[in-house]
Parts: sequence; C-alpha cells; structure tokens
Amino acid sequence: MRKLTAITLLTVLFFLSACNNKPEPIKYGKDNCHYCKMTITDTRYGAEIVTNKGKIYKFDEISCLLNFINEEEIEDAKIKGIYISDFCGNNLLIDKNQAFFMQSDSLKSPMGGNIASFSNNDSSKIYSEKMSGKIFSWSEVVKYSLEE
Repeated sequence: MRKLTAITLLTVLFFLSACNNKPEPIKYGKDNCHYCKMTITDTRYGAEIVTNKGKIYKFDEISCLLNFINEEEIEDAKIKGIYISDFCGNNLLIDKNQAFFMQSDSLKSPMGGNIASFSNNDSSKIYSEKMSGKIFSWSEVVKYSLEE
C-alpha cells in the first residue's frame, strides 16, 4: 500500500511540475516568433504567452503577440499570463498587468508596432519625453492594435 501511495504521489508531482505557468527566458538569436516566424533578436521587444497548460508562445514584439490573439489563434480563457520584455534591456519579462507601455514611431520595433514596455513608470515617462511617445495601459495597447 505504501508503495502504491508513493508511486501515485510521484506521478502527481511529475504532472504538476510539467505544467509550468511561468515565463521562460527568451533565447535571443535562437527562438523564433510564433506569429511571424522571424528569429527573435532584439532584447527590448520580446513577448510571451503562457497558457493554462504551461505551453509557451514567444513573439518578437507586442504587435505579433496581439495579432496572434486578435486573429483568435488562442482563446483568452486559455491564457494564464502575458509577459513583455522590459525595454530598458535587462532581459526581464514583465507581467502585462505590471508593465507600463509607450508607443512612438521613433522606436522602430522589429515588425513596426513601435510599442515598448517598462518595468516602472519613471522609465516610460523618460522615454516618452525623449521620443515624443504616448503612454498606454495594457487595455489601451490592445485597443491601439485593433485600430492599426
């Protein structure tokens, strides 16, 4: 009976560990964008979707991620989290609800979406002033992507 309990416990732990619900680091220069298939190279613009089952979709910028969602290639109910690279270049992936966004044509992102995310509001304001940008919330970024 103890052996059966131990095997059951190990099986449950194995399946729980297989369901990763956290972002994984983007391997710049190696990983490809799930949407446009280009190699993800610019550390300032990467993005990820993590599903409820732990599957990770990587993107070379926010616009590819939003196009993927907007074209209904994934249902909102299946998304556990959305993470965006910090523009300041520290390879940090920020939860979309914790990020501050800025749009500027001066950004020149890989696919031309020209939206950057920041881990703090001060950075977004500084870059917005330098680049004549507009500061957005996540919901405003989504709305903006639908209009473009």
